[in-house]
Amino acid sequence: MGTMRRQTQVLPVALLVATFLLAREPWQEKPAARWTREEAEAVLTDSPWARLVTLMQVTGRTLGRLADGSKVVYRERPTAAPRYLSEQPESLEPEVVPGVYRVCWSSSQTVQQALTRLGSLARVFREMHASPAEIPPESLVLTVQVVKPPTESRMEAIMRPTLTDEEGRRYRDEPARVRDIFAGLSEEELQARASLKTAGKRRLAPERVLRHGVGTGEGVSFFFPRTENGTATLPAKTKWAEFIFESKLGDKLKARFKLAEMRVGGEPDY
Repeated sequence: MGTMRRQTQVLPVALLVATFLLAREPWQEKPAARWTREEAEAVLTDSPWARLVTLMQVTGRTLGRLADGSKVVYRERPTAAPRYLSEQPESLEPEVVPGVYRVCWSSSQTVQQALTRLGSLARVFREMHASPAEIPPESLVLTVQVVKPPTESRMEAIMRPTLTDEEGRRYRDEPARVRDIFAGLSEEELQARASLKTAGKRRLAPERVLRHGVGTGEGVSFFFPRTENGTATLPAKTKWAEFIFESKLGDKLKARFKLAEMRVGGEPDY
């Protein structure tokens, strides 16, 4: 009887946990027309169809770590001579700063439903998520948006030490200036640097690339073929597909999607 009583007590808790988890997945729980703004945005930022990726980007500067743990600029660029430092660093390392990018599977019906729902609440909500103007039925469309430009953290700025130059003048290093990985690239250059890698060791190249939106709502959409020579590029048993973009400096933005999770009503949705 004691064992049965304990099991009876555990069961409701398990049901509550399961119910809570389902409630976090609006695309499974209720129609898109009833999604809240927060639920629609969750589909576009943290779901089987969307990834937020933090990319550590190189700045081109070399840092020197001092004895107290602080870091100073040792070399401004790879080909530059080392700077004068009143205290020699204990070690050297490339300078990197974090940038945050959102990679979203725009050709998914669920994603389009989320965008439509946001647009019904306020047009600006939809525009904030860099929705491409067109989704051709023959294309797999992935959209990348810069959520946070690559910049140093506030703590790093505070911890930057005061230095002394050759003439005894005091100064502090300037903060790193890094552009996002798409800045300055034409659509042709963007196309050449992107690919969609699959679990079957296949690597697809985008057929075209489109820049769209303005300001914080600017995005870059990559159009990959759904079929090649009459065969699906992502067959039913494909486990995952990974979007890859390599910048001019060698930074690699990667976002992997599990296709088995990108299903609604038992049907693929990508």
